[in-house]
Amino acid sequence: MREQRFYDRLTEYLREGYDAAGAGQDKTTKQQRAVGFVMATFQKIMSSSPRAIKQALRRRLIALYARKQMSLESGAYGAITRAEISSKIINYQEKMRIIVAELLSYQGATIDYMEADSYITRLKQRLMKRPRFEEEVTHWALDAMETGNGIIETTANIPNEEKKIKELIELVDEGPDRKFDTLIRAIEQIRRENKNEKMIIFTQYLETLYFLQDEIGKYYDPEKIAIIKGGPLEDKIASCESFWDEDGAQFLISTSAGGEGINLQVCRILFNYDLPWNPMAVEQRIGRIHRYGQTETVQVYHLVAEETIEEKVYAILEEKLFEIAMTIGKVDSITGEVSEDLRSEILGYLGSGTNYTDLYREALIYRNYERTEQEIAEAIANAKDASEALRQLTLDLSTFNLEYYRELEGKFTLENLKRFTEKAILRLGGAFIPSGDIIQITVPPALKKYPDVASRYENVSFSRKTATRKKNVDLLGIGHPLIDALLDFYKSESVSGELLNAECDDMDTCLTARYLFTIEFEDGTRRELYQSFLLDGKEGLSDLDFLVCDDFRANESLKPLSFVEDKMKMFTQNQEAKIRSDYDGVINIRHKCVGIQATS
Repeated sequence: MREQRFYDRLTEYLREGYDAAGAGQDKTTKQQRAVGFVMATFQKIMSSSPRAIKQALRRRLIALYARKQMSLESGAYGAITRAEISSKIINYQEKMRIIVAELLSYQGATIDYMEADSYITRLKQRLMKRPRFEEEVTHWALDAMETGNGIIETTANIPNEEKKIKELIELVDEGPDRKFDTLIRAIEQIRRENKNEKMIIFTQYLETLYFLQDEIGKYYDPEKIAIIKGGPLEDKIASCESFWDEDGAQFLISTSAGGEGINLQVCRILFNYDLPWNPMAVEQRIGRIHRYGQTETVQVYHLVAEETIEEKVYAILEEKLFEIAMTIGKVDSITGEVSEDLRSEILGYLGSGTNYTDLYREALIYRNYERTEQEIAEAIANAKDASEALRQLTLDLSTFNLEYYRELEGKFTLENLKRFTEKAILRLGGAFIPSGDIIQITVPPALKKYPDVASRYENVSFSRKTATRKKNVDLLGIGHPLIDALLDFYKSESVSGELLNAECDDMDTCLTARYLFTIEFEDGTRRELYQSFLLDGKEGLSDLDFLVCDDFRANESLKPLSFVEDKMKMFTQNQEAKIRSDYDGVINIRHKCVGIQATS
């Protein structure tokens, strides 16, 4: 098969290049390291798409011709006539023009000589700047790159390289390959279940992004395809807004670099069209959709060609992760997969301590997967040991009870907070002007003394969906300076408490009080408890119910003050006794009545 022949020939070229780079040697020169960077870049790109690797090879060939032309122009060829030099320079220029035209043909316009010459001039200017190649430390830079052009264009003396690259360019078919066909079949299967299902496709390289945009556009409406790549944030947000729109884009194609910092939890289907060597970079991609606000089960598909080094290495990595998970009981009982917390933890340590460039290079050179398996197993074992060591230095969470936190979940919502904020802001003399989910707030004077509180907020919202999908909209919630200031103000001594004495239809007669208890402990910590208790009558509406009631009428009658005071005193004494019984190390309890409600 042609694809396999190309893969084998390119692998052979890479092996020769790595050999020229001094792979396996203890010490290498800067020139050898430069060759190693070129080979590593090609090795990564060849697993992405035929177009990406063919475009990379074209750029490499243009750079080779440009360097030879520059040598002639500088007189480095010695005993050769001026006519021969001029002829060779012109010949190289013609060769480069042809390849540049092929390289830029995907932009949809015919490339003339002036445009080609301009490209060549800019390339030669870059080549005159000698880049520095330092040893990789974190190995993240290449995982996030979109082109790799700077590395591809560098000097690397590989025997007969020009001939080999020309042969590879002729051999590679830049049209759809088996991997793309697999992607389309998967998309079709998903669309049979839900024709409007939104999908994200991640790739590392711009050329693959453009390839996917062109080819998917032949099957589906091109207007339904949005792309995200490195560049201005405004462009990313525009693409995201199209994807977030229910009637907007159905497909979002993104580079790894382009997707950084973007929340895409509106979607549950993710395809990794190519895989970064560092598996933690894959987890970061998944994190774009698998995060707070995601309400659906996320489905992730890795597209890896069979009988490739990437397939072997990832299979070994998954196998060793599973073995570790089995030994410590970290396999999900429902899915049978490695638990998410262990995967993220181990891969996080691997990402900072494993040289994936060396790992993949050695796998390509030696094709000794037993050696690769041993290296991965050792790396995962070291990551597990580091994880356990760190856990010993932190609090023991073995007694963590999720059910306790579930009891707290959902007690108050952002809609509840919105109603409270609106009434509180208006009561303090500010302005609260809603327009759909977007709100304008003029901050009352009482809150302006708090740090980081602005005098006015033009675009804020209590809707997570709106805040994540609209430009320049801030989400209001606990932790926002305005909300924190508002809560702090109403808990302060400057607010003496409120008395509600009103009538309301369909409401039983009741008299209730609200108290705030402040508990101080021996270790210097404090805790605040909010308590509501019934003084007389039947239990009425909750605080949240009162927030939505607007039909109160004044009520002139009220229980005798002495009756209220006696009841409140009895309650506070009983409550303080209960607090001392429930908590250890209590040294002081202060209480404050923050509200009395009398309704009938």
